[in-house]
Amino acid sequence: MNKLRGKTMNLSIISLIVLVIVVAIGFIKKVNLGFLSIGVAFFLGTVGGMSAKEIAAGFSSSMFITLVGVTFLFGMASNNGTLELFSKKIVALVGKHTVLIPILMFFLSAFISAIGPGHIAAGILMTTFAMYLAFEMDINPMATALYAKLGANAGCASVLSLTGVLAKNLSEPLGYSGFGLHLFLSTLLSGFIFTLVVYVIYKGYKVKADNPLKLSDIPKFNRDQWLTIIAIIVMVICCIGFKLDTGLFAFAAAAVLILLGAVDEKKAIKGIPWGTLVFICGVGVLINVIDTLGGITMISDFLTGFMNEHTATPILAATSGILSWVSSTTGVVMPTLFPIAADVCKTFGGANYVEIISAITATSFAAAISPLSTGGAIIMSSYSAARETTNEELNKMFKTLFLLSVANVLLNVLLSALGVFNLGGLFY
Repeated sequence: MNKLRGKTMNLSIISLIVLVIVVAIGFIKKVNLGFLSIGVAFFLGTVGGMSAKEIAAGFSSSMFITLVGVTFLFGMASNNGTLELFSKKIVALVGKHTVLIPILMFFLSAFISAIGPGHIAAGILMTTFAMYLAFEMDINPMATALYAKLGANAGCASVLSLTGVLAKNLSEPLGYSGFGLHLFLSTLLSGFIFTLVVYVIYKGYKVKADNPLKLSDIPKFNRDQWLTIIAIIVMVICCIGFKLDTGLFAFAAAAVLILLGAVDEKKAIKGIPWGTLVFICGVGVLINVIDTLGGITMISDFLTGFMNEHTATPILAATSGILSWVSSTTGVVMPTLFPIAADVCKTFGGANYVEIISAITATSFAAAISPLSTGGAIIMSSYSAARETTNEELNKMFKTLFLLSVANVLLNVLLSALGVFNLGGLFY
């Protein structure tokens, strides 16, 4: 019996060491963790006595279909100019009231992220748009891009978006559901609070542009763009109002647009972030193997050893922020910490799963404006693409973005300790 227990413990420790090594390799070598994770999961699972079927069970086919469908549809909307033109028209509505642009950029990015594209696609689109807009209007490009990226991160936990879909797929096997609105509002609130901080730091209330966008100068939506807008509106109504499957409906909407000749199918297929999708689902395979071998339970037991029902949320929030500096929120942080959150709730009856995963998700995205993460990297690359940049400028930007991400993580840990992510228990 003791030998069996010792073997199980050894496998748990080995599985965790493997996870650390895989994340470290991905961080240092900049390789796709998804492909690496599937290969490592096969060897680790085989050593642990798992069958190929059990190992492959960690690959969520339903999530993969949803993510492909949504990114395919919104890739079309981006390629035919619908999203960019829509953004310009919204910004032009403020006219000479350019002081509203910072807050508008946040909510516009959050909206686009929430209806389907998610934080990566919306972040790339809106951050790049914000950077060029700032240079054109002669306003602070760094701050404007930050508003856009913070908005994209804040809106990405909706039930239609990648993060919301992942949260649902991770939580339902653990026995939790019906928290979609709570998770979305928690992440949105977190992002908005830090946006206000950035707004004050960069004196967004003093923004005055000499060259504001004029609605009369912006072209009207053409036939293809109107059809795309209608397709997206119908999808949002059907998926939120009638609970239809988001991924399958996105494929149906995309098929209609293709048949009507409103979109370029080939460009959209090329634009699907296949690497990101394999990243997310591939790491899920490795996490499933680690969980089966007892690694997740071991981490849970370690964390619960020095926390209680009152400190569980801020401790796990801080853990998610630290992990997010060196890994992906959707690819690593959520798949690793959501099962631990469930174990913590079983250990401490007063701990609330929905509150904890909301804190984990929000804090992880708080760290994602770091230049070591995709969000910060997008801001730096957009800046470099929009104008010539010196190494000194890039180094300063790197330092600023990292310090802001640290401040954002600390803010979210504080919000977690204060019970803000419970939202008064109104939405679950």
